[in-house]
Amino acid sequence: MGINALSCFLLTLLVQVSESDWLNCAYITECHCKWSSGKKTASCVNAGLTQIPRLATDIQVLDLHGNILRELYEDAFVATELLNLQRLNLSATHLHFLHHNAFRELRILIELDLSSNQLTQLSPDTFKGNDRLRLLVLNDNPLSQLVAEQFPTLQHLKKLELSRCRLRKVHPSAFVNLRALETIYVHQNHLSYLHPDTFNLPVLKTLTLADNPWYCDCRLRNFHEWYLNSNVGNEELVCVGPRSKSQITWRDLDSEDMACPPTAITSPSVIRTELGADIYFGCLIRGDPMPTVSWTFHLEEITNNSNRNSEITIYRYRFRHFNEYKDDFVNKSAQWVNVTINNVTSEFAGEWKCTAKSIVGEANAYLTIFLPKARVATARSAPDYSNIFIAAGSMLAMAGTGIIGTCICWKTRRRVPPSRSFTDQEKKLIDTSLAASCERTSTDMGSYGFEMFERSVSSENCMEPVHITIEGPSGGYPPPPAEFSLPAPYGNIFISVQVKGHKDKFPDLLGGGSTLPKRSRTCLLRPTYDNMGPRVTATGSSTWSLPGANPGDLKESIRDNFSSEFTAL
Repeated sequence: MGINALSCFLLTLLVQVSESDWLNCAYITECHCKWSSGKKTASCVNAGLTQIPRLATDIQVLDLHGNILRELYEDAFVATELLNLQRLNLSATHLHFLHHNAFRELRILIELDLSSNQLTQLSPDTFKGNDRLRLLVLNDNPLSQLVAEQFPTLQHLKKLELSRCRLRKVHPSAFVNLRALETIYVHQNHLSYLHPDTFNLPVLKTLTLADNPWYCDCRLRNFHEWYLNSNVGNEELVCVGPRSKSQITWRDLDSEDMACPPTAITSPSVIRTELGADIYFGCLIRGDPMPTVSWTFHLEEITNNSNRNSEITIYRYRFRHFNEYKDDFVNKSAQWVNVTINNVTSEFAGEWKCTAKSIVGEANAYLTIFLPKARVATARSAPDYSNIFIAAGSMLAMAGTGIIGTCICWKTRRRVPPSRSFTDQEKKLIDTSLAASCERTSTDMGSYGFEMFERSVSSENCMEPVHITIEGPSGGYPPPPAEFSLPAPYGNIFISVQVKGHKDKFPDLLGGGSTLPKRSRTCLLRPTYDNMGPRVTATGSSTWSLPGANPGDLKESIRDNFSSEFTAL
């Protein structure tokens, strides 16, 4: 008895230690581990986790709602050894990528919640290996479509939720491997049509289809009949289109009212051909119920006929192969009405019309045949080139005259270089002599002045002539006085006047800028004055005092040597 009591105590202690090991949730403070409904449960709701936590391997229920997992890669639960999970909640975990083998090793998983994530597509093998799965929740994921055999064989799956998944298209065989399905939620999606075999499952009891934009025409007719006869739903479904059936409930709508108006398309729409050719064109007609078709030309219906020049054959055929799982349902009634014309003549040129009619409407399509117009050749006289030659000669003469005038203008144009030294000959033309007039005085001028005249005076009984030296400085000349304005061009030179024998007392009588007028720029007219004539204008006042001399000495010296007025030659 003592040994048995000791064994029971040790076993109880071991169980308590084991229980306390998983109850601490691996010391993750945001997680709470407890018994719930007889199962070991770990609740890590909004715990800020970015990956699957490492918990005790015997955890059976794991709730990760509100965490930021983003991605689940292959065998995501193998690394954490959470292979005994029976219920897994991954809702609102920001999942946008889900590897198709992420749940492969969860062999006893019964319930899986992936709602409120960003999953845009699911691989058909995503839940392969989860054979005991009974509940799958995919609400609020932007899946948009379900492909053929979207789910693997899940023999125990009884409930599938696909609400608010933006579904636009569901393949008729999307649920074919879910033979145990009893409840399917697909309400609040973007479905307009469904094939009647889409939910043709043996034990289906509940189907929700409300709040979808159902378009009640011929494409929905067969599913409408199946739904009303299946008794899998008690919702009040409403048509959104076409306009004539908007807001009408399915139960108030007869199958005969769900029709598609006819459509017509010609191929090609324009034919350009030649006389005597063979042409072929057609009209594609669709609609349910099947419309009647006719070709008209010039308001006359065309039928099979032949005349002495041309032959017209009309051929009708329907599509022999139609895949109801892939092709648009309305193509079931599609047909071609083709026209063949042998040996085309001009009477067939113009607009042809294809008309399709049914009890729900009419459609027209048009084709135009173009034939070349006959052209008449006319003789053309040789062109008269005399006027062309006259015009060309006139233009050449005017051009030659302009060139000759330009050359003459260029040759006759004389230009004084802007800066250069004058030759001896040029200096002789410009040099002038100043002669003193012994008989004239300048007392009336107040100060000793020099008056420039355009004449030459001899230097009898007077001092030696004064020589004017013209020097061309380097660089640009000073600008001309204001009174010399454009358009008459002027050039500036420097003039130095010295008196021989009096160099020490009167070193420089005149120093500064003077202006000589250049030749006029006119090409063919002679200037009104001679460029190199003695017309000289000195800068400043025309009256100077001799530098460095007092007035008394100056008067006496001048009286003894030369007059106070000079004449520049």
